[in-house]
Amino acid sequence: MANEYTYRADHVGSLLPPPALIEARTRFARGEIDAGGLQEAENAAIKSVVEMQRAVGIAAATDGGFRRAELAAEAAFLRTLTRRPIKVAVPAARPSETSDPLARVGVVKKEIEALIAAGVDYIQLDAPGYAALFDAPKERVDELLKLDASTLSGIERPSKVRIGAYLDPGAGGAFGHAISGHEALVERLFNELPVDRFLLPFGGVEAIDFEVLRLVPKGKLVVLGLVSATTSALEDVDKLLAHIDAAAKLIDGDHLAISPATGFATGNMSEADQRRKLALVADVATRWWGFEM
Repeated sequence: MANEYTYRADHVGSLLPPPALIEARTRFARGEIDAGGLQEAENAAIKSVVEMQRAVGIAAATDGGFRRAELAAEAAFLRTLTRRPIKVAVPAARPSETSDPLARVGVVKKEIEALIAAGVDYIQLDAPGYAALFDAPKERVDELLKLDASTLSGIERPSKVRIGAYLDPGAGGAFGHAISGHEALVERLFNELPVDRFLLPFGGVEAIDFEVLRLVPKGKLVVLGLVSATTSALEDVDKLLAHIDAAAKLIDGDHLAISPATGFATGNMSEADQRRKLALVADVATRWWGFEM
């Protein structure tokens, strides 16, 4: 099947730093190694996780978030490690007491354009805070939507490049939870953000309310965040497949993908657990969609 850049087996991006990298960071902080020594440890860690993602079947590789300095330069290094698609996450512009959010919009837009020029296939905008706005004043909602829409609008990109938005619901939350009465806001969010796909953390494998998917406009792809990245217990394959079946009754199954609900960086698990989780995501994706990337 031709590669349609759907990235069925996805993940949010951040991975557990390996012990050798943690040790190198500690030694660097103590002055025992220089910046070059730290960079060598980072390079080795990134190479290892890129290979791990390839081996388990993840569609687009990330650097695990192990090094975030000048994003385009880091993307260029990641590009040298694999001929497969690569993915980079970019933090959304957000209001703060110390910076002008509109200036930050310009910075993020330039970062995204530089990433595309560096050969990045898939860019993820980390867009926190929306779920917390369900009961916020309309002006606050308008502000965040304006910032993110302004960041992403007008960016020229090859047809193969995908841009997604990860809608982090906050600590312990799930995007599909408690939207009753806020459908208009969610629908605005889905319609006004100029992205190809939404990464929505639903969490858990028990009863999940997918009704929010009815609000997704046709043509947009939804990545179902169904696998926990914070606990080591492995989800049941059949339950995950049943959830995708349920979601596909509300949105075309060709416009769905699967991922962990959050990043792994702060998860309470081992590297082996993390690998099993990502392998599970890839296995479920293959079972539901076949060998389509």
